[in-house]
Amino acid sequence: MRRPTGYGVASLVALVVAVGFLAGALPARNPGTVVLSPAAPAGAVASSGSRPVAHPRPVTRPRPVAHSRPVHLSIPALGISTAVGLLGLQRDGQVMVPTTVHTVGWFRDGPTPGVVGSAVILGHVDSFRGPGIFFELKTMRTGDLIRVTLADHVVVTFVVTRVVQFAKTHFPDRLVYGPHGTRSLNLVTCGGVFDHATGSYESNVVVFSTMVRAS
Repeated sequence: MRRPTGYGVASLVALVVAVGFLAGALPARNPGTVVLSPAAPAGAVASSGSRPVAHPRPVTRPRPVAHSRPVHLSIPALGISTAVGLLGLQRDGQVMVPTTVHTVGWFRDGPTPGVVGSAVILGHVDSFRGPGIFFELKTMRTGDLIRVTLADHVVVTFVVTRVVQFAKTHFPDRLVYGPHGTRSLNLVTCGGVFDHATGSYESNVVVFSTMVRAS
């Protein structure tokens, strides 16, 4: 897929994602990291901030989910309901990005949502024409729900655990894309300061979430 062009287009993640690359160690703290919504206390999914959230607690052993590609993404707190496309790697090793700012894509070289591992869905923050599908992603709060419908009609629900902004120069590839023994879904877009010289944002916003149920 070709990157869309224009002012403010989210150029997303400038990184190489390969199976062997994910094995590297992460520093304890990455420079340029901004926590937008902190991790929830153990066993809790209460939201920070003023927006009321009343969501179920994560279950210890959620129903197993078979490998099935995601076809629809719903984020009630942001009013998002959209189809999910497929994204792979470009020839230069960078992750592909959606062809328009109004769609999202699942990184197909990773696990599907609900399977053990880190499933990743990417979307644009904006373009010169206006806001993109993930324009308000940075406003998500701990406890917000994310629902993904799979091709086999199973609906997997995730609860947001934290929202973090990372400088692209210190993007934690393994943390976002690597396996951690949990059933996770991470949403990625651009954020931070817009660099007019390069035509892209200097940071990425990542919403981390964990599976709570499948139906």
